Amino acid sequence: MSEDPKHIEACRGVVKFLDATIRNMAVYPPEHPSVEGVCKRAHDLMGEVLEDRKEFAVGIANGVLYMDDYFFNEPTPYSENLLKVLNAFEINNMIIMNTVTREDVLKLAGILRGTEHGRGAYLKQAEEAGLKHIGLEGTSMPADDDPLPGIESLPGIVEAYYGAVREVSGYLKDVVEGRLPSMEKAVKLVENFRHNLASNRDILLQLTVLKGYDRYTEQHCVNVCLLAMILAQWEGLGEKEVGWAALAGLLHDAGMVKVPRQIASKPGELTPGERETFKSHPVHSAGIVHGMGGPEEVVLCVERHHVFYGGGGYPPGLDGQGIPLLAGLLSVADSYDAMTTVRPYRKPIDNVQAIAFLKKGLGTRFDPQHVDALLSMLGPYPPGTPVRLSSNEIGMVVRTGANPRNPAVRMFIDEAGEHFGKPWDLELDRDEAQGRVIAGVVEPALYNLRPEAIFA
Repeated sequence: MSEDPKHIEACRGVVKFLDATIRNMAVYPPEHPSVEGVCKRAHDLMGEVLEDRKEFAVGIANGVLYMDDYFFNEPTPYSENLLKVLNAFEINNMIIMNTVTREDVLKLAGILRGTEHGRGAYLKQAEEAGLKHIGLEGTSMPADDDPLPGIESLPGIVEAYYGAVREVSGYLKDVVEGRLPSMEKAVKLVENFRHNLASNRDILLQLTVLKGYDRYTEQHCVNVCLLAMILAQWEGLGEKEVGWAALAGLLHDAGMVKVPRQIASKPGELTPGERETFKSHPVHSAGIVHGMGGPEEVVLCVERHHVFYGGGGYPPGLDGQGIPLLAGLLSVADSYDAMTTVRPYRKPIDNVQAIAFLKKGLGTRFDPQHVDALLSMLGPYPPGTPVRLSSNEIGMVVRTGANPRNPAVRMFIDEAGEHFGKPWDLELDRDEAQGRVIAGVVEPALYNLRPEAIFA
């Protein structure tokens, strides 16, 4: 945490003048001097915080407002007001980029002074306002002209991952426009991942910690493809079954484009009619895969991945006896990724909480065989889990290793709370760990640890 008085004063000033801009806009039009003056001051101070940096975060961690690395543990009237506003919009981590303009700050204040609250409402208004340089953590993925920062230094498989996300985006566009996606291209994409499975399993598993919001369906499909493929191999299934699992994961939500967006992305609770419409998506997905000429095993897997192991789920009229093995496997992979990804109607839960949910559904919602296999594969601290060690150092799990309770951790912050100059890996099951063990899971926003930090 910074102890530079100038930096701290700039952080406090951003909060003060951003709050003033929000409150003044409730009384005056945007062009009024009472708005323009405080907006300019907020923007100028953001520039000071952003000096020599690409971005900084503002949000809430453990109920406390923070600005960059400064926490308002002793709240001010301004910080209390902004804390209430961010809570109302369910914003835990907002990213402000060094390209932010005064117009962006004005648009942000206009949204935050509104009376329609919730994360979904914020994102809708931000899109309508064209807010470009202020975003929420987990709401975007690199576009074709905006690659992941530093991607040129990352393994080629990471580039393949984002290429796959864009490929799925194309599939969904085909469906919307009345065309069937190419099964040949889908199989080729899956084969590319399978080719990397033997030598890059850990990296493929790490890729699934990357999450999206604006392109949730596309990124979720690629993540489930990878999880299902790795899980099928972990369970010892044959090459053909591993390929089917990956293909089913890639295409399992293709039918979501048939569900109206106002239902698929509704922030509030669905009505009974909306719920039935939403539940139709596996049947739509299966129809698309069938039309593409997909294997019958994949079609059934896609159609039935929301049927519960003990009966129930959807489509209706099926029970555990009617669930193919791969559908049960896909259900576990799909649920795990969905729970750990932000959605308009709920916040994500962390990897450890998702594992606890899967355990709770053993034998009822989920097939114990697949849950046990996933838990064995991921360990109690899956890749991407931010952890505090017994030494008070902070890191992020990168792979499980031979002993799942003592995985490999990428180290970011030392025992004094200072960031290491360069992240480094510590194998907790080796002598080099010097007795260090995982003491607990931490809130990543507290330490400005974003999912892509796992590739540092």
